[in-house]
Amino acid sequence: MKHQITFVGGQLLPVYVGIKEFSPDTVHFIVSKESKDKLSLLKAFVTSISFTENICDPFDFLSIKQICEEVLSKIEVNDEVQFNLTGGTKIMVLAAQSIMQQKKINGFYINQDDTILFLQSYKIKELNCEISIKEFLELSGHKLSSSKALSDFDKDDFIAVKEIDSFSSINSKLYLQINSKIRSTYIALRKIPKNGQLEINKSSTLIWSTNEIIVLSSGKEIFKILSNNVRNLFFHAAWWELIVAQEISQWPKVKELLIQCELPFKSDNKTTKNEIDILINLGRKLIFIECKSGMVKQEDINKIKIVKDTYGGVISKSLLVCRFAPSQNILEKCKELSIGVFYCYDGSNLINPLCELVSSLDKLDKRLTI
Repeated sequence: MKHQITFVGGQLLPVYVGIKEFSPDTVHFIVSKESKDKLSLLKAFVTSISFTENICDPFDFLSIKQICEEVLSKIEVNDEVQFNLTGGTKIMVLAAQSIMQQKKINGFYINQDDTILFLQSYKIKELNCEISIKEFLELSGHKLSSSKALSDFDKDDFIAVKEIDSFSSINSKLYLQINSKIRSTYIALRKIPKNGQLEINKSSTLIWSTNEIIVLSSGKEIFKILSNNVRNLFFHAAWWELIVAQEISQWPKVKELLIQCELPFKSDNKTTKNEIDILINLGRKLIFIECKSGMVKQEDINKIKIVKDTYGGVISKSLLVCRFAPSQNILEKCKELSIGVFYCYDGSNLINPLCELVSSLDKLDKRLTI
C-alpha cells in the first residue's frame, strides 16, 4: 500500500498534483479548521482512493508532529509512506521534516517550474502529470458556464475575420467610425438588432442581417462578409480574439485552448461574473489572455488582474494582446501588476507581427515562477 501524508493550505493544486503524480492508495490530509472545508472540492477528483482527515493547529509545532506520528502509527510497517511538503504553513513543514529525519521517511516538494524536489535525496525531476482546465477551475471552486474551441468555428468564420482584419487596416478611420456609431446608438439598449442599417457618415452606410454585413461608400459596396457568427465577430470584436487564438494554436506547448470563456456567479449560474477572451492550459499552468483590437482602458487592466488571481493563482500568468500600442500609463500599470503585453502596431507602424506572439508566449512561460 502507498500512503501520502499531505498538508492542505491555501491552494489545493499542489495537493492534487501530488496525488496525480504518485497515485497513492490512501491520502492522509493534515488540515486546519480553515482549510478543512476545501477538501470537498478535492474529493470529487480522488474518488478512486481512500483518505483520512486530521485537523491540527497549523502554528503549533508539537501538535502537528503528534498528529503526524498518530497517522504513521496506524500504517503497516511494510507500507510505503511519503510526505507532500508543498502545502500548509512553514511550521507544518518543519514538523514533518523532523519526523522524516527521525524515521527515515521520504517526501517531496513541488516547485513552480514543473519539477519535484525529492527529500531526503534532494534530487530534482520533471513532473509527468497534467491538469485539465476543468480541474484547475473546479479545484478553486469555479466552473465554466460556456466556452468555445477553434473547432467550433467554420470556414466562413475564418474567411470573415481575415476580411475584417484587412478592412480595419485599409479603412482604419471608417472602421473606427463604425464602432463608435454602433456603441453610441445601441449602448443604452445593450442589444444590437438582428437586422439594421446605420448612416456612418455623409457617404458611408452599414447594413447588417443575421449572417451578413455590408459597408457602402457613396452607394458602392466596399466591404462584405458572410458568416453565421458575423454579429459576434464584427460588433463584439471577436474577430481579433479568433485571429489571436489561431496564432496561439501553433504553439507546441498548448494542451488546451478555449475562447470566449464565461464564468458564472456561484450563487447564480445563469449570470456571467467574468469573461476570459482566451484561456490556455500548458498542462500545469494557465495563461489568461485579454484581446483588444482598439483602445485599452484602466478597467481592462483591473479585470485582467482580478481574473488571473481568482481563477489561476500564483503560478498562472496574464497577457494583454493588442492591435495597437497601449498608452504609457497602461504599460506602466501592466508592468506593476506583472501582466505581459504584446502589441502589433505603434501608430501606423508594424512593430511586432502577430507571428511573433508564440515567441513572446515562450518567454512568458519562463517567467511563470515567482
